[in-house]
Amino acid sequence: MVMLSTCQQSSNNVRSIVCGCAMSHRLNLINDWRYDNIHQPHQQFEKLYQHAKFAQIELNLLIKKAASDTACHPILPGQKSRTRALQKITTELHGKSDALTDLVRGSIVASNIDDLITAYDYLIQYTDVCGVKNRFSQPTDSGYRDIKLLIRLPNSHFIAEIQLHLKKIASIKNGAEHSIYEQIQNIERQAMLESRLLHELEQRKITKLRQYSQSLYQQVWQHYMGRGRLAS
Repeated sequence: MVMLSTCQQSSNNVRSIVCGCAMSHRLNLINDWRYDNIHQPHQQFEKLYQHAKFAQIELNLLIKKAASDTACHPILPGQKSRTRALQKITTELHGKSDALTDLVRGSIVASNIDDLITAYDYLIQYTDVCGVKNRFSQPTDSGYRDIKLLIRLPNSHFIAEIQLHLKKIASIKNGAEHSIYEQIQNIERQAMLESRLLHELEQRKITKLRQYSQSLYQQVWQHYMGRGRLAS
């Protein structure tokens, strides 16, 4: 009886791993792409920011519908703050306000890879997608994974960003990873304020923090691949 139970458990584990690998392969088939010359409908920042609140409402309705139809959960943080928007335009976008594509944004969180792919397919079918960035096939240095889509909203014609997350990965990003990020930022900021390079001890600490972050993400990724167990 014990032998049968052990064999059944082993068989279930194998099926779980095979299923996880198949879903991972499906994710890896999603390619990065983006249309050329994507821009917002307004070039002047004040006008862009003023109209963004209506575009955010439009996006929120779309995300709620998509999440409801795909057994996922919507995350609606609201439009990017004025300070962060201006900072990004100045430091990353060469002063071009209409190049800011994440002023209006939101997320969809899935409990498993299958639901995440369903949400992705839904958005591809029912929205005007302008670009895709797949960080499941190419994770960040910290090991973080998600899919980012740029879509053009049908009424406001705004470009909006939708991120597709796996629940346990998103929990790390908003919890332990956020703390790690702040620690690294503080170390690097202090060196910048003192107009110096990082000390060897600081470099080792940053490396250790990043390795810890990678281990956290790798643990939950193995869970989704069917190779580990985590508490819900």
